[in-house]
Amino acid sequence: MFETKVIEYKDYGKCLCMTNGVIDVVVTTDFGPRIIRYGFIDGTNIMNDNRDLFSSTCDEKYEKYFGKGKYFNIYGGHRLWTSPEYYPEMYYPDNTPVAYEIIENGVVFTPDFQTENELQMKIKVTLDPDDTNIEVTHYATNASERVKEFSLWALTLSAKGGIEIIPMNTHDTKLLPNGKMVLWPYTDLRTDNIYLGHKYVTISQPETDRLKLGFELKKGVVYYVVNDVVFIKNYYPTYPTGVYPDGGVSFETYSCNRFTELETLSELKKVAPGETVSHTERWSLCKKPCDFDTHDDDSIDEFISKL
Repeated sequence: MFETKVIEYKDYGKCLCMTNGVIDVVVTTDFGPRIIRYGFIDGTNIMNDNRDLFSSTCDEKYEKYFGKGKYFNIYGGHRLWTSPEYYPEMYYPDNTPVAYEIIENGVVFTPDFQTENELQMKIKVTLDPDDTNIEVTHYATNASERVKEFSLWALTLSAKGGIEIIPMNTHDTKLLPNGKMVLWPYTDLRTDNIYLGHKYVTISQPETDRLKLGFELKKGVVYYVVNDVVFIKNYYPTYPTGVYPDGGVSFETYSCNRFTELETLSELKKVAPGETVSHTERWSLCKKPCDFDTHDDDSIDEFISKL
C-alpha cells in the first residue's frame, strides 16, 4: 500500500516520505530536491545523508552569475544535473522549497525554474506496490528561445564504506573494441581501491586521494554493496548510435573519502525551445547474500548470481 507523509528528516528539514510497506524513500522539500533516503524500512540507507560532509560552493565568479549571497551545496543523496559540466552554470543554487504532486504510487518533484540557465527540472519517483523496485525519471525542459545541447546527468551519492561493482562489456566484436573507459587527471590506476578485471571493475572508497572513471556500458547496470544491503541501479544501456558526453560514456563514478557517486547519463542531444527530455533509472535492493573477493571476477560472478 503506497503512503506518503511529511516528516522532519535529520538535519534536512521538511521532507516527503514515501513507503509501500517494504521500503521507504525520503525526498527533501525545503530545498533540492534530493532523494536523501532509500532503504528497507528501519534498514541501511543507501544514500549519503551526512550533511556535515558537504560544504557550500561560492566565489566571485559564482555570485556574478547567480547573484550575491547565492551558493551551491551538494547536500548528499540523489540529484539531477545536466552534462557537459560547466562552472558555475551546473552548480545551480537549489536552496528554495520544492513543489510536489502526489500521483498514483509516486510523487513528482518540481524545483524552482532555473532563471539563469533557462531550464525547468523535474524528478518523478514511483514505487512498485510490494517490493523494493522504484523508478526515478528525470526531466529537463528547455525554456529558452534557442536550441540547447545537453545530457541529463543523474548522480547518486552513496553511503560511505561501500563497494561498487561495474559489469563490463563482454560481447565479442572480433577485431574491434567493445567498450570505452575514460579517466580524469586525478585518477591513479595504481591504487588498490580500483580493480580492473576481465568482466568487472570494482571500486572501494579511497582514504585520501580521489578518483573518477567513465564507462560505455551496454548492460546498463551497476551494484553498490554497503553493510548488509546491495543497491542495484539499472538504466537504459548505451544506444549503438547514441552520442554521450565526456568521450562517449553513459556511466561515470567519482569516489573520495566522503562518498562514492554513481552517475548515469542520457544521450547528448540538441534540445529545441520548449522541448522536454527525460532519463529513467530503475532501482532495487537486495540483502547481501554472501561475502566476495573484490579483486576476483569468479568470486564476483558467484556473488551476483546469488542476488
